[in-house]
Amino acid sequence: MTNYELTYLFYEAIQVGNGTMANYMTLVFGMLVTSYLAAHRLDRVMMWIALVIYSMFALGFCNEIFQSYSDFARLGLLLAERGQLPDSDLGWFGAVAVGEEPFHVIPKLVALMTLAAYAGSIAFFFRARKANLSKGIGPVKPRDADNDA
Repeated sequence: MTNYELTYLFYEAIQVGNGTMANYMTLVFGMLVTSYLAAHRLDRVMMWIALVIYSMFALGFCNEIFQSYSDFARLGLLLAERGQLPDSDLGWFGAVAVGEEPFHVIPKLVALMTLAAYAGSIAFFFRARKANLSKGIGPVKPRDADNDA
């Protein structure tokens, strides 16, 4: 591939990663809103069904995002290496100017952020459920919330 094609692919890879991240965050914030409004209305079986469905999609997104940013980082490393060559015309390119170090960290940092958002949304679900059940809000009473209905 030419340097132009590699830089174009670099930007395409980050666009895919950013788009997938935006879709994932939409899912997470949808879970937060749903947790706040409806967690206390679900009996135990429905709660676990909702959490399993959410977890399948959320963890799938986490994997896709990690893989996308890993591809982006590997491409950035390749461009940074090519940019150091004496006859390279990539001196203007950010991946060359910054160097290789950030590309080793980016996928791990993104994985940590997405998994933290997932864990936080699950914790928020249980916190919202507990807070509303203790106030007696919703059709499920505290004594019924832990029974298999």
